[in-house]
This record gives sequence, structure tokens and C-alpha cells, in this order.
Amino acid sequence: MHQEAECHVWLQRPLTRPASWFGLLEPAELSRCSSYVQELDLARFVTGRVLARTALGALLGAPPETVRLRTRCAECGGAHGKPEAVGAAAGWELSISHSGEVVAVAVVRGRAVGVDVEEFPGPSDRARGPAPGGLAGVPAEFELVLTDEERTVVAALPPRDRARACLTYWTRKEAVLKATGEGLYTAMTDLGVSPPHAPAALLRRHGPGGGTRSLPALADLPVDGAYHGAVAVLGARSVAVRMHSGAEMLAERFR
Repeated sequence: MHQEAECHVWLQRPLTRPASWFGLLEPAELSRCSSYVQELDLARFVTGRVLARTALGALLGAPPETVRLRTRCAECGGAHGKPEAVGAAAGWELSISHSGEVVAVAVVRGRAVGVDVEEFPGPSDRARGPAPGGLAGVPAEFELVLTDEERTVVAALPPRDRARACLTYWTRKEAVLKATGEGLYTAMTDLGVSPPHAPAALLRRHGPGGGTRSLPALADLPVDGAYHGAVAVLGARSVAVRMHSGAEMLAERFR
């Protein structure tokens, strides 16, 4: 196992005129574009694909329009799921995530990677309160990601800090599931990660076969305070995160 994996991460706001970038997309991606009702959802999808192609092109020294991405669901064979770099970009692994006004693309050479960014809930969302018997200060859906041990950690925090702690757990676990390709097929409570005040790490897996699987390396992302993010890389002991500006890269490539 390699000691350290280098992970490049680009952050970018959703593009304001997504249709003007359709020329960079492949037919299957354009078909998906037609299914979006909300402009923001369309903008985030297009931004992720444009950012991924441009980033891979920059790493390869090739024009973005020559970078091919293929998306195929491992379960049903449909054109959705985690995109895969093919052709000249084969061998580079990537992952895309978006939330609110942030789109993130993570790229690693030869190692499966997962990235997740999540927006911290606003006051109105936090004001909905916990589920019956739940933790004060924590939206009900946040508790669904916690193991019993993690719930004890969160319960010991002041109520004002609990929601953000849960979001830290959430993004770390989601990054792992995206790296492994398990997605929604594995419950987040099957994963035990380090507490929010400690460096990101996957400590254990629960459930069938959990003890026999190697544990991915994890790292938190230095994103805006309104968000939290994490990356996971398979086959590595640690992750060296290299942060980049998507806006600067796109301005340079398409000026």
C-alpha cells in the first residue's frame, strides 16, 4: 500500500449559463441535462462535468474537449453513477460532489477516490428540531448517520455545536462510500469514523465482511465555513490534498 496519495481538488460555483457549455458534453450527458427542472440542478451537473474535463485536461496537457467521461451504474447499467475517465485520461480516478453553491471535483492517479461537500443547514432548517427522543440542536436526518459511539460524542457537545459535528461525520462517511462505489447500498452506521475534533480517519467497518476490508485514507477539505467536505482514497495510508480554484482554471483555459 502506498503511504500517501496525492489528491487534487477543484472548487467552483455553479456556472451561470450552463447551456453555453453544452458543447463540452457527450450525448448521454446532454440527455441527463434535459431531465433537470431547476436551473440550479442543471448548473451544478454541467459545472461538475466541465470542471472534471478541464481538470483532467490540465493534468494531461490536453484540451478539455478531448477528455472522455463514461458513466455506468454498476447495479443496473444505466447512464448514472460515478463518472469514469476513459481514453487518454484512463488511469485517473475522479469524483464529483455538489451542495448549495459549491461544486467539487477530486482527481487521483490510479486510486479510487470519493469526495463529498455538504452545506451547513441554515437557521430555519436547524429550527425544525430533532426527532422525538433525538438530540437537541440536531436535525432529525443528521442523527441517521451516527453509530451509538458517535452519538455519545455528539451528545457531549454543546447543542450549538452538534449539527456541525454531525455534518463532519456525514461528509467523511459519504466520501468513503463514494470511493468504494457502495453509495446508498451501505448504511452510514456501518462505518465508524474519527470524532470531529480529530483528524479524519475511517476507524472501522461494521456489518458482514467489515473486518476483512482495507480502510481508505480520509482527509477533510478546507472549504468555506458554510460547508464541510472530505475526500477518501482507496489503497493509501494518508491523503495529501492539493486545493485549486475552478474559477481560475476555467478562466485560463477558456479565455
